[in-house]
Amino acid sequence: MAPQDGDHPAVLALDFDGVICDALEECALVTWLGIHPHDTTVPGPAQLAAVPAEFLERFRKVRDYSRLLDHFVVAHLPEAAAITSQADYDRLFEALDPAYVRKFTQTATAARDWFRTQESDFWLDLHTLYPGLDALLRRFSGSVVVVTAKDADSVRAILGRHGLGDTVAEIFGETGAKAEAVLDVSARWGVPAERITFIDDNLTNAVRVAATGARSRWAQWGYQTPEHRAEAERLALTPLELDAVASLVPADTAAATV
Repeated sequence: MAPQDGDHPAVLALDFDGVICDALEECALVTWLGIHPHDTTVPGPAQLAAVPAEFLERFRKVRDYSRLLDHFVVAHLPEAAAITSQADYDRLFEALDPAYVRKFTQTATAARDWFRTQESDFWLDLHTLYPGLDALLRRFSGSVVVVTAKDADSVRAILGRHGLGDTVAEIFGETGAKAEAVLDVSARWGVPAERITFIDDNLTNAVRVAATGARSRWAQWGYQTPEHRAEAERLALTPLELDAVASLVPADTAAATV
């Protein structure tokens, strides 16, 4: 069966952590330092080694339910160890003082900025590209936008490390407004939303962007839970397996490959 027109995107809009790269340890480290003092005289590897194992386990669970850096703060709550659903997570986050969350986010961001600028090799090595994503970015070079909760400077540094800096046309950093970003690209680039393929491992983001008319695909290689998989099936949201990214073909080369 020949691919449908929407199978050949004019624009590829990608999340970053959980889609382009895996940064679980980096996110856990800056989350820990969002509350605990950051002794900058202690090298990054020792800082990471000092993060308690029980905190790392809670963070792994919290990461599956989070969309923003702000949301990682829940990992500091002992009750987070018992999270079994999105509702459990949401209840814990919503009970926190917004001022406490803002302070956490500012402090965690400062720790990230320190490692990125002062211990760059250590920090960059904490970001691993998922297999096939470098080829995907090169294939869509110039037609890629990154829409992410991570700050844009960090994204640029990581892409640059892997020789991919020139492949991305725009970065929407530190944002949870992903549907709005997709519509903005559609309007400014003159590309119908249905010719934009959006890929995110967070189910909420994928669902919200699907409502714009963009072709929203839920990445199966990032962070998710059995609850999310059941909800995605109920919503008939199209999943995307990692080995299928190789089949994504830019619109301007589709005629030569179909």
